[in-house]
This record gives sequence, structure tokens and C-alpha cells, in this order.
Amino acid sequence: MSHPLEEIIRNTDRFVVIGDSSEGRFPGMSYYAYTKANKPFYCLDLGGLTESRGGIKGGKVYTSVAELPDDRADLAIIWTKPKTASKAVDTAHEAGAKRIWFSFGSGHPDAVAKAREHGMDVVEIGRCPVYYLEAANGACKFHTGVVKLSGSYKKPPQTDADAKRREMW
Repeated sequence: MSHPLEEIIRNTDRFVVIGDSSEGRFPGMSYYAYTKANKPFYCLDLGGLTESRGGIKGGKVYTSVAELPDDRADLAIIWTKPKTASKAVDTAHEAGAKRIWFSFGSGHPDAVAKAREHGMDVVEIGRCPVYYLEAANGACKFHTGVVKLSGSYKKPPQTDADAKRREMW
């Protein structure tokens, strides 16, 4: 039996990743990992970045919900600093997300509460979705290996914003 987070990330197509380059939180490593794994996704940057940077330079990045294609799924992955996470949740809600995944360093309790107020299902607070991709590569593959060795990979999804964090391993 696979992990519930594996099921979510592997079976969801065209989810939206929301970052904020103005805070230094553009998900460049994740952009690279999803692209290399042929995982369909859309990246929306609250900081106004229009092209990806990092391992995949020049890939399309959206700056508003209005620009996003309509074929996105109901999952949004938040990749912002905690102080901006509530704004990212509002953006995800505007984009039609019903499920939200707070990647490491993004799960501020106020943002989690806001997601729940919007009726969104919080599927994870803290772990990176790339851990659960079948085709993680490079640094992400190494980090996934560390997470598996630490034992936190198999732990159930973290959905309590006040719980002790287990974000990096």
C-alpha cells in the first residue's frame, strides 16, 4: 500500500504551485523536479516572476489567477514564507483549489486556519511534495532518501498547524 501523499501527488494532474520570488521563495527546485518527472503543473508567482529560474530557466510562470489555464486540478501547493502564506491561500482559493499542501516552511497556523475557513482540505503541512514523486532526481532524490532513512516519509500526513514540525526529515 502506498502513502496517502504519494496518491495525492502522483494522481493529481495540473496542480498549481504558488511561490513568491520577492521573498526568495520561488520553487525553482520543485519546478525542475516536476518538469523532469513530466508532472503537469502550473506555477504562479506572487512576486511577479514570469519565467522560471534555477535548473529550468525560461519556463512559463503565471503572475495571476486570471492567466492560469482552466484545466488545473483542485490542488494548490504553497511555497511561500509563513508571513505570506495567508495571501497564497487566498490566491489558491481564487484559483478554485479545494485541497492545499503547505510545503516546508510555509505552514503558518493563520494560513492553515484561513484555508479551512475557505473550506479547503489541508492535505499536508511541512513535507515537500517532491518526496512523493516517483521520478524525483538530483538534490531532491538525495533529500527524499534522507527523509526515507529518517522514518518520517511513512508517517501520516501532518495536518495540525500547531504540531511539532518534521519538515526537512
